[in-house]
Amino acid sequence: MSKAVRWKSWDGNGIEHLVFADREAGISGEGAILSGGDAHFAAAYEVACHASGAVARAQVAVAGGPKLMLQSDGDGKWRNGEGKRLTALAGALDVDFSASPFTNTLPIRRLGLTEGQSAEITALYVRFPDLELSLDHQRYTCVEQDRLYRYEAADGSFEAMIEVDGQGLVTLYDGLFRRIL
Repeated sequence: MSKAVRWKSWDGNGIEHLVFADREAGISGEGAILSGGDAHFAAAYEVACHASGAVARAQVAVAGGPKLMLQSDGDGKWRNGEGKRLTALAGALDVDFSASPFTNTLPIRRLGLTEGQSAEITALYVRFPDLELSLDHQRYTCVEQDRLYRYEAADGSFEAMIEVDGQGLVTLYDGLFRRIL
C-alpha cells in the first residue's frame, strides 16, 4: 500500500512531500524537501527498511550539492555507495534526517513501544544541507500507544512531543513540523 503525505515546517518556510509504502518486505519512503529557512535547499531522498524495521538503504541528493548513498545490513553495519565499510557509524539501526519528520517514523514503528515504555537508540544523523554524518543517541517514550511519543536527545539538549497516525507517520512534531496532507 502506498500513501502520499506532506508536511510543512513550523515556521512555514519549508515543505516536504513523501510517498510512503508499507509492504511485507519492509517500509520505504521516497520524498522531496524544499527548505526556505536559513539554509535554502532542495533535496530528494529515498529510504528503504528491512522487514525488521532497521534501515537497509538511504539515499539523498541535494540539488546542486552533495549526494549520499548508505547501505546497512540491518545489524548496524554500514557501507557507502562504493561498498566501503563505515566503521565509525557502527551500531545505528535508524537514520535521522535533520530536515524530515519521516525518519522519526522509522524507530517509532521498529520499536513497537507500549504506553509508558521507553527505549534508547543510536541513529545515524544526517544534517542538511551538507549531509554531514554523525551518531546521535536518542530516547523515544510512548505516551499514548500508536498516537503520541516523546522524543529526547539522550544528552538532554532537545525534547519534543510527536503525534502519529495509525501507520506511525508523523502528524505533528511540536515546534518543527505539521502534516498538511
